[in-house]
Amino acid sequence: MESGFKVLLVYKNSTYASYFLSGQSRLKRLQGIFRHAEIKRFKETHDHHFRCLSHIETVLKSKGLKYTKICRGKQVNYRQYNLVITVGGDGTFLEAARNVREHLILGVNSDPIWSVGNFCAAREGNFQKILDAVLCGSQKIRVCQRMMLTLSKKDSHRVHVLNDILVCHINPAAISRYYLTIGKLREEQRSSGLWIATAAGSSGAIRSAGGWILPPESKRIQYHARELYVRRNIHYKLKGGILSLMQPVTITSFMREGAIFVDGCHHKIAFPFGRCVEITQSPYPLKIVWS
Repeated sequence: MESGFKVLLVYKNSTYASYFLSGQSRLKRLQGIFRHAEIKRFKETHDHHFRCLSHIETVLKSKGLKYTKICRGKQVNYRQYNLVITVGGDGTFLEAARNVREHLILGVNSDPIWSVGNFCAAREGNFQKILDAVLCGSQKIRVCQRMMLTLSKKDSHRVHVLNDILVCHINPAAISRYYLTIGKLREEQRSSGLWIATAAGSSGAIRSAGGWILPPESKRIQYHARELYVRRNIHYKLKGGILSLMQPVTITSFMREGAIFVDGCHHKIAFPFGRCVEITQSPYPLKIVWS
């Protein structure tokens, strides 16, 4: 059974590797900005992360599992694999999750002291135990609903979102203008941006903005308009709330330089004036290895 698994191993690069090991001159310059204790911390998290990655590879080899290892951000055909393992934190997990359709994904938090890993069931110490349970079919799997973003009925560009999206102007100091349509209500809004989150993503940014935590497997989403522009004679009805995934949500941009940020800051979709996005339930719920 084990030989039937084809594994994709996705890992992140560390801050220390990106900024302190990218060149001797750059290292010297940054050492003048950060204190020794801070650099030491970056180095420790770097060591923890790559030690964990090495351990994951050792376990996979001991099981006779064939795997392909790629750094986060690299392009690869995910459909070749039936098990995706991410090593890092939630950011690495979410990037990989956008490319996963029907197969299984397992997140490994490579440094639990510093890295946020709400979606990560494993860490270095328990990875082999969890992998063994996955291989024999006894590990708990959670099926989480996703949103599907459709940018145009004539456009095949669709994005399957596990966590959340932020619709806003690309300049954080500029006002975000858009039409928000839910059911029969259509409202023009001016705000600092519009959050929409799945149930699985309800403990993230939208919670900080005033939202509620929902059960991860719930078929509900929630939305929240940030800092709505206050002016006399403007009474907003669509300030925020919880909706069924069966209820389509449409947003139309009134911004020359609008954007849709998906699951954080790394995946950005241009959202210029007049462009629409429809949010519906994804036909591909995500199968996550859960602790």
